[in-house]
Amino acid sequence: MDNRSIAVLKGLSLDIIQNAKAGHPGSCLSSAPILYTLFTKHLKVNPKNPDWINRDRFVLSSGHTSPLLYSMLYLCGYQISVDDLRNFRKFNSGTPAYPEIKTLGVEVTTGMHAQGLATSVGLALAEKIYAQKYNKKPKNSFDKKTKPLFNYYTYVLASDADMMEGLSYEAASFASHLKLNKLIVLYDSNKMTMDGSTDLTFSENVVSRFSSMGWHTQIVKNGNSVSDINKAIINAKKSKMPSLIQINTKIGDGSVLENTNKIHFGELTKEDYENIKKKLKIEGMPFLPDKEGADYIRDQVLKRAELEYTNYEKIYSEYKQELDQNQITQIENITYNNLYLDLSKLNLQINPEAKETLRDSNSKILNIIANNFYNIIGASDDTVGSTKAYLYDKGDITFNNFNARNIRLGLRENLMGAVVNGLALSGFRPVASTYLANSDYMITSIRNTALMNLPVTYIFTHDSITTGADGPSKQPIEQLAHFRAMPNINVYRPADIKEIIGTWQCIMQDKKPSIITLARTEVKPQNGTNANNVSKGAYIESEATGHIDAVIIATGAEVQVANSIQERLKHDGINIRVISMPCMEKFLEANDGYKSELFPYDAEVFVIEYESSLGWEKFVVDSDHLFTVDKFGVSASKEDSLKYQGVDIDSIIEKIKNIL
Repeated sequence: MDNRSIAVLKGLSLDIIQNAKAGHPGSCLSSAPILYTLFTKHLKVNPKNPDWINRDRFVLSSGHTSPLLYSMLYLCGYQISVDDLRNFRKFNSGTPAYPEIKTLGVEVTTGMHAQGLATSVGLALAEKIYAQKYNKKPKNSFDKKTKPLFNYYTYVLASDADMMEGLSYEAASFASHLKLNKLIVLYDSNKMTMDGSTDLTFSENVVSRFSSMGWHTQIVKNGNSVSDINKAIINAKKSKMPSLIQINTKIGDGSVLENTNKIHFGELTKEDYENIKKKLKIEGMPFLPDKEGADYIRDQVLKRAELEYTNYEKIYSEYKQELDQNQITQIENITYNNLYLDLSKLNLQINPEAKETLRDSNSKILNIIANNFYNIIGASDDTVGSTKAYLYDKGDITFNNFNARNIRLGLRENLMGAVVNGLALSGFRPVASTYLANSDYMITSIRNTALMNLPVTYIFTHDSITTGADGPSKQPIEQLAHFRAMPNINVYRPADIKEIIGTWQCIMQDKKPSIITLARTEVKPQNGTNANNVSKGAYIESEATGHIDAVIIATGAEVQVANSIQERLKHDGINIRVISMPCMEKFLEANDGYKSELFPYDAEVFVIEYESSLGWEKFVVDSDHLFTVDKFGVSASKEDSLKYQGVDIDSIIEKIKNIL
């Protein structure tokens, strides 16, 4: 019956691809026995309650194999219809080309290679944290009564492409460092990519690579053997380290194009498609799978689901009798993501004369939030001593202490983004920090954050050329423009501690992807900044004393620069209105009436921001009104760097006066 059911799974996947006239039939044929074995013999899920918190997680890192996953989810009883299968790759369907979390049963949006594998590290880490925090400890080695509340596995189906990406190394290295033994990677090793055999570009021994990092490794020589794959997964679940199972397969198994790159992408010929289905003994109309084979898949999955879920409900009922109400509330908030913190109710005393760097101000507010919000967890690369985005007195997570709340990723920025995505998918509100220049390493992970609309906050410090002597490689220029161009993410550049408070208030309310960038510059609270006005995106921070001759828009630490310029120009009889714009995205969402209030029709508009001009053109009449940075910096003092770029105060004042 296993072979019959696998044939049903393969046939349905091919139906989807042929109907769409696009897809990746090769990996669907090679990976079918792997997915079948995992779902029917091991995966602990409940299609009737897809968000069950203690379910096993399955991540399709080889996202191009999506027709196979959709077929399996349909056969298991998830809310995927035959129409969804027929509408694969079509507008607004539940079956997009690559898996997206909007489809029930899909855990992670995958597309870019190795992102699924890397995100799974965050999923597996979340299980460890929850297990240590909430599971009752056995009284002794003979105690068989104590059942864990959290004990799920994270499984990944990965491809040769995933293994080629450098991110897979970062993921494997860190997962081993934390001994995430409930992470099991099933590696479909079919040795073929779009352009040809992996022999062209990839000759390393993947198993040896993972073994050298401490992983438990196995090789299944026959990728069609359900028995061998099953035994390997059983062995992996006994390991005290993360596991890699290399499963040797044939891409396009059964096709005339078997073991060639021509089967990697695209529909099959009519003859090949029909012959494969004939060999599989599943001839007939498309999307009408053999009932006996289909029912066998569903019965195996649902029987285990019912048993596991019923047992969990009993265990949770027992736990509720011993957990305090606060712990029960925490678990329910994790499940439903309904926790909200109102910063206005916290005692946030501000000294208007205190002068400090914005990273220091942010550190204070972040730690106040973390003390009041148990689900904030911090992640950092090797710069936390400088970014100050650290949860003090909360400890560092290690392989034998998952009760802490800081994750040190080392120099693995791309992985850091993927890990916090996995944590956010598991109910956390993670914060990740590094220098803004280092964010280039993280673009793909951050893009995934935005695609999945996850409540991750990225904190990037040293966000301008005022880093001075560090030189051009450490001075960000184009990064802010890139992030502002990215859909579905709010970029905040607060001016002082008051705007930092307002920024965090917005972040806690919105529950969406956010970026905070902070200069290393020391500032003191500005007279006109206002925490509540951050939600408007922009507001009048300092009004002109008479008729408004010009408006200066400034962000971040440059707001105090704008205020200094306003004061000096006042002595020359020039009246300046200063607009602070901590979040361009929020301002652009405002109604036209509010926008016009800020910018009088007869006033010149200037912009001061020590970053790229890209995106600011919409606010000014020409580039002469932009005091921004469009060339790489130099290794020099802050003052010399500003003069080199023509954005020191004297140069700005002279240019404004000439224009006016």
